[in-house]
Amino acid sequence: MSAVSKLDVGRPVRTGANLTPMIDMTFLLVVFFVLVSRITAVEQVPMELPVPRDPAAGAADEAPRIVVNLVHDELADRRRATLEQRDFDLDVAGIASLESEVRRRLLETPELQVNLRADRRLPYQTVSPVLEALGRSGRGTGRPDGVRVNLVVIDESLAAREEDA
Repeated sequence: MSAVSKLDVGRPVRTGANLTPMIDMTFLLVVFFVLVSRITAVEQVPMELPVPRDPAAGAADEAPRIVVNLVHDELADRRRATLEQRDFDLDVAGIASLESEVRRRLLETPELQVNLRADRRLPYQTVSPVLEALGRSGRGTGRPDGVRVNLVVIDESLAAREEDA
């Protein structure tokens, strides 16, 4: 006897799809994209990056990294460095604090790369102490070659494509 013949002929057969797993997956995807967008937003402080004339290097690889942003506030004329939503003033104490924080992270993750994003409106006299502090942060971490600081700039070809869009 087949399963169909066991059904009560007078009763209508219910068919349908269970949408609960599909709804669960949709919410999981929404949560994933919200979290990913917040992680990338931490590194992307809005600023005007310099455009290289003849770049000698290409895009950075996908190694673990931290991004130090040098931000220029026009309203307050306050220059600061940010590292993952933590602000460091560009005075002696703030730069020393930034150096010790980067050193701590280098000790935790030896293959860590340091990226420096500086607003193009900042003079080099502002960028230089931070660059030197990032270089000093590699002392005592066991890295034979010290810290390699990647300077983040805008690629002219990508900037032109974004303006056209």
